Amino acid sequence: MLRRARGLSLNRRNVRSTSHGEPKPPLDRDNGVEQHREAALSPDRQTTSRQSSQTRRRSSSKTSRSNSSKREWQIPVWQIWAVLLGLGAIGTGITATALLLRLPTVPNCPAIFWPTASASMRLYCGQLAANKKTVDDLLEAIELVNKLPADHELRPAIDRHLEEWTQELLDLAEKSFQQGKLVEAIDTARRIPTHTLPPQSRRALDGSIEERIDAWKVVWAEAEEIYETIETHLKNRRWGEAFRAATNLLEVGNEYWETTKYQEITQRVQQAREDTNKLAKAQNLANRGDVDGILEAVAIAEQIGLESPAYSLAQESLEDYGRQLLGLAEAALEARNLTEAISIARRVPASTQQKDEARDFVTLARARFLAWQPTVNNLENAIEQAQKLEIDSPLYNEAQQLIGQWRQGIDQVAILNRARNFARTGSVADLTAAIAQAELISTSTPLYDEAQQEIDRWRDRLETSEDRPILRRAQELARQGNLAAAISQASQIDRSRALYDEAQQWIYQWRQQVARRQDLPILARARQIANAGNFNDAIATAQQIPSSSPLYDEAQQQIAEWSGRMRDRDLLDEAYEIAQGGSPEAIEAAIRTANGVSSYGSWRGEADRVIRDWGWQLVNLAQQQAPSNPNRAIEIAERVPSYTEAYAEAQRLIREWDGQLNPPEPPESIEPNPEEDVMREWQAPIDDLGTIDDLGTIETQSINSVHQRSVDRSRSR
Repeated sequence: MLRRARGLSLNRRNVRSTSHGEPKPPLDRDNGVEQHREAALSPDRQTTSRQSSQTRRRSSSKTSRSNSSKREWQIPVWQIWAVLLGLGAIGTGITATALLLRLPTVPNCPAIFWPTASASMRLYCGQLAANKKTVDDLLEAIELVNKLPADHELRPAIDRHLEEWTQELLDLAEKSFQQGKLVEAIDTARRIPTHTLPPQSRRALDGSIEERIDAWKVVWAEAEEIYETIETHLKNRRWGEAFRAATNLLEVGNEYWETTKYQEITQRVQQAREDTNKLAKAQNLANRGDVDGILEAVAIAEQIGLESPAYSLAQESLEDYGRQLLGLAEAALEARNLTEAISIARRVPASTQQKDEARDFVTLARARFLAWQPTVNNLENAIEQAQKLEIDSPLYNEAQQLIGQWRQGIDQVAILNRARNFARTGSVADLTAAIAQAELISTSTPLYDEAQQEIDRWRDRLETSEDRPILRRAQELARQGNLAAAISQASQIDRSRALYDEAQQWIYQWRQQVARRQDLPILARARQIANAGNFNDAIATAQQIPSSSPLYDEAQQQIAEWSGRMRDRDLLDEAYEIAQGGSPEAIEAAIRTANGVSSYGSWRGEADRVIRDWGWQLVNLAQQQAPSNPNRAIEIAERVPSYTEAYAEAQRLIREWDGQLNPPEPPESIEPNPEEDVMREWQAPIDDLGTIDDLGTIETQSINSVHQRSVDRSRSR
């Protein structure tokens, strides 16, 4: 019975072990049977002893109670033994069942002393380690079983396991490679103990390992080269080329590069595109050139994080925006607007890397404000203010230069004050002395501009005092009629003198008077010649007036008028000559030539008269041809221009003669169609449009005539 229980227990354990993929631990059959026998018998003996003792106590108790109550009764002995035997059988069954259900103890592989371990124990523990599917555990499993000699009876099974486990190591190396762990993959492949395999398997696996490692290196180098190319495109801000290069990663043959790195780089490219668009928007705002626009641009550029490929560009843009704000502040300070300059400088954000310079700008701006009114006290305070800038400040050198200028300015304030004292009298000598004193002020001091203004003002007063008598003498000569002497006198005032512009104005007026006196007779003589009809001589005479003469523009107007009159007369003469041909074609050409006479010229009246006469002459010629040749009559009448008086009569005659040539057909006896009547009513306004507007060209007249004949034919039908 114990052997059957052990057999069932072993079978169940084997089933469980097989289902979980674990090897069966080795067992010693004799020791196991003895241990199970002792475990089964010992509890039965203990249970029987306890039951006998309890029976005796209960029997004694019952006897005493029976004696005390003086009631005597007895239980048969065979019943007692029957109960005892039943209880013993139950205890034995329970113990056997417990032994059947309890599994034998699993060996503790880490605690085994391997030099004395059996081959089956090594194989069992090796399988346990290999089932963990890690590099170290597989190597440990190989090492455990490889200790057995080559002629061991389990060697074939061990060799099969060794081939399986070495292949699993290579698969783990491939998995590491696909996960992006190239160094780990190569290290794993190098650690595969191929020397444990049979010679043929070892050579095959060694070759496979080297081929696999070489292939990994090639794939990895290709992927890294592609990635470097993408990085170069990103650095040079070629987003489209970077994205196209990123697609090459999808074909390198490595899951890590095809998934993780591809997603990483495409996200960076997309982020770069979005950030570049943000920077473009920021730049457009900054290009407005106002403070609010630049600050909005700064806020947009600040959104671009360190991980973005456009981060460096964003930082450059932020620095530029900071400098733009400082430039606006500097412009406001140059305009002597201290409040605006300080307000702008204080709004420079720290992200522009210009905050420290903006703070120093405010300090130096206050110093410059004090120096705008260069008194000794103000200049000393300005120097004290500028000395607050640290030596590492970007504005330190500028501050030192200003301090040097202001120190010189303190000494030269006294010089300017002395010059002003000299100029108060207004005499020529004192003004000269004041100018000489003020010219001692250096160009590097803040007083220089003010001193130059004073010098210019004093020099004007001095030159005016010296040159005014000269200009007065010239004016007196002009009043006496001696314009040439007046011009000569006023010309003595040099270009650099204060009264030069005023003297030149007088000289211009006097020269105009001289020129008018000289050129007026020439223009009058030209007009007399023109009135006599000799326009060529009149034009030649008027052209003698030079362009510097005040009468030059008037003379040019006269020349233009006379030239136009000559042209009109020539056109009219040409028209007369053409009309002498007498043919309809010649008369039409004469009319159009005469119509070229200018509308406001003196010959326009005569041109209109001959145009009217020649128009009626064409009508008469057409009427003469009508009885014998209506088509020729129509052709002649169509030559009458629309701008002539006879045009309306010519059009009437054309319609009349066309009706004679194309009489209307007799109406057919058909029933009236209301729909056609309606259509005619709708078409009638189109037919009544008449002729095209007068364009003054023969092409227009031809179109008008053809259209009118078409209208008349449709009406006759």
